[in-house]
Amino acid sequence: MLDLVGDIGGTNCRFALMRGGVLDHSSQRSYANADFPAPTDAVQHYLSEMRVTKLRRACLGVAGPVQQGRARLTNYPWTISEMDLATCCGAADVRLMNDLQAQGYALHDLVGGVSIVDAVAHPAPNATRMLVAIGTGMNVAVAHSLDGRVFVPPSESGHIALPVQDETDLAFARFVQAELGHCPVEAALSGAGLARLWRFFGGPDQAEGTDVIAACGAGDKAAEQAVQRQVLVLARYCADLGLVHLPFGGIYLSGSVGWALAPWLETFGFVSAFQRPGPYQPLHRAMPVSIAPRIELGLAGCAAWIAQAC
Repeated sequence: MLDLVGDIGGTNCRFALMRGGVLDHSSQRSYANADFPAPTDAVQHYLSEMRVTKLRRACLGVAGPVQQGRARLTNYPWTISEMDLATCCGAADVRLMNDLQAQGYALHDLVGGVSIVDAVAHPAPNATRMLVAIGTGMNVAVAHSLDGRVFVPPSESGHIALPVQDETDLAFARFVQAELGHCPVEAALSGAGLARLWRFFGGPDQAEGTDVIAACGAGDKAAEQAVQRQVLVLARYCADLGLVHLPFGGIYLSGSVGWALAPWLETFGFVSAFQRPGPYQPLHRAMPVSIAPRIELGLAGCAAWIAQAC
């Protein structure tokens, strides 16, 4: 029997098949959301292309909150329900979860990545792991190992309040509040957030996050300030959540912006901001922080969820 796994993002959707409980990487396909009127149409197109007529299970990660088996994408006008999915793919057992929650299920099988923080201890076996993904938006997944099984609770951690620790933070928070009417941490930790930081420090009104990284590399002072501030906010955010969840199995940074920031983390003081002075510094020093490998974590996580559900 075949199982379907998928990752429905704000721009693209990706699907793959599991054969005999193992993810078939050769079956992976990616499609632009704009090519389909609804996510179920994309699912049906994929199954038709793969000539699949019968499925056992289906598990999809969706870039938005899932409530009572129904999801609305945060950054694209799509909705999908588990009932819709069951109807379109014919599987008797279906599951929708937030895309970061899905990625979290892959963390305990994760191998590789580039270490950016020298920790006192190596990742503790079966300890909690945490994924911080920064891209179009941002969110966090925390994976707990419980008696040989992994549990990842849903989260919308990108929408908690932006932490304010100095005068620059306060001025930026007022800048964001005037623009958005609220001030979530995602307003700084995202592609749009990086562009917003550049504007705050005197950069152009129209820019993408990738433009800021390029300008920083070219020596633009406002862009350097923007990237440095994003690195600082990221380090403080990871340190705060580290104390909440105690991820001694490791903290992993991912996402298009997270990966783009990687070369700048050491330059702009991520480690010293993360391992901040205080009585709990030994805890932070025992949390390895790494850049996650560039793999399809969403598909791998959905496959891990199905494997342990069998």
